[in-house]
Amino acid sequence: MTNLAKWAGICAVIVLMLASTSGVILAQDAKIFEGTLQGVDANAKVLILKAGDKEMQFTYTDKTELVGPQKDGQPVTVRQGSKLKVTYMESDKANVATKIEVTEL
Repeated sequence: MTNLAKWAGICAVIVLMLASTSGVILAQDAKIFEGTLQGVDANAKVLILKAGDKEMQFTYTDKTELVGPQKDGQPVTVRQGSKLKVTYMESDKANVATKIEVTEL
């Protein structure tokens, strides 16, 4: 029984190491795009940013972090024309925003 507990502990440590390592690898794949908000489709949860000649679309979820200046304790308001910095991950079908920072309203 002692050997079983010992092996179970070793396996648990290996699993934890692999899980923490994979999180680090994913964090390294994050990319950043800064631009002006051109439009938002709230139903499809898509926003469109433009910087110079480049236009990009990003999907967002309820887990996407929104950061920006607050006024009188009110939530951050994002409007067309706002300057945004989007941290995102590329997937097969879309650019998924993990963090949206409002840099200028």
